Amino acid sequence: MTPVDPVDPGSAASSPDTVGVVGLGAMGLGLATRLAAAGTPLQAYDASPAARDRARAAGLDVVGGVAELAGCATVVLSLPSPAVVRAVVTELAGAGAPTVLDTSTIDPGTARDLSTLLESVGGRYADCPILGRPASIGAWTFPVGGDAEVVARAERVLAPVAKRVVGVGPVGTASTTKLLNNLMLGTINAVTAELLVLAEAAGLDPGTWVDVVVDSGAASVSPLFRDVAARAVDGDFEPTFTVRLMHKDNALALALADELAVPMPTGRAAHLLNVMALAAGHGEEDSIAVLKPLEQVTGHRARRHAD
Repeated sequence: MTPVDPVDPGSAASSPDTVGVVGLGAMGLGLATRLAAAGTPLQAYDASPAARDRARAAGLDVVGGVAELAGCATVVLSLPSPAVVRAVVTELAGAGAPTVLDTSTIDPGTARDLSTLLESVGGRYADCPILGRPASIGAWTFPVGGDAEVVARAERVLAPVAKRVVGVGPVGTASTTKLLNNLMLGTINAVTAELLVLAEAAGLDPGTWVDVVVDSGAASVSPLFRDVAARAVDGDFEPTFTVRLMHKDNALALALADELAVPMPTGRAAHLLNVMALAAGHGEEDSIAVLKPLEQVTGHRARRHAD
């Protein structure tokens, strides 16, 4: 059961036009504040007191618990794991029958289970995870798993934060789409870390190597490489997307591959760096902190050389 705070006396009662948001982390807080700024009647909740304080400071109407959002016609989730999503949806289903738009990254099996649960009480569920980084809010793509009616609901509710809302099939297909994307992300992240260490070991200045490649026009340069490689050689590991979340998402993708008997040698090798970095205590740092265990193993520190 999600912990419940005393109700904020400034909170208005939920109405059918009010959108609820549960989960006010890096993505959820940005989503909620953008929706509210666009004029969406909105109430929000997070299990973390610090997250609730940040949301209140941002001007959001923060309620005392998940069940208070069950009167909303639509509740948007932005949560860290399948287990947390399951707990929140179960509580919502026990208190009402909203349409849940789940922007969390979870496995397709959990998405299908939760759809069945909500339908049993007259509600609706759609998996609609975010494709995009926090800074690109407003240009996010949302694949949506669900029928035309729920895709239309997602288009309407998420318009202030979305560039595209795309129906991709039945419930679960959007979660699969996101897991595949994030395994690709994890693989690019891992090989970037490896190449930075190799550049240092080979006698190059990793900073110079990044500068040359980033602006080269080479087909190898992805937006992720452009972001994380430049920050890593400058020693900046402040999280945009943490090692812990990359580990979770890539593990879910590999579990899906195992379930379907699809070998994933490249993805599995990349995930090993997530495991190493998490074990070494770098879980709350940016995903490119997978570089650090490699540096320790090789004895080569991949940072920009002093002039």
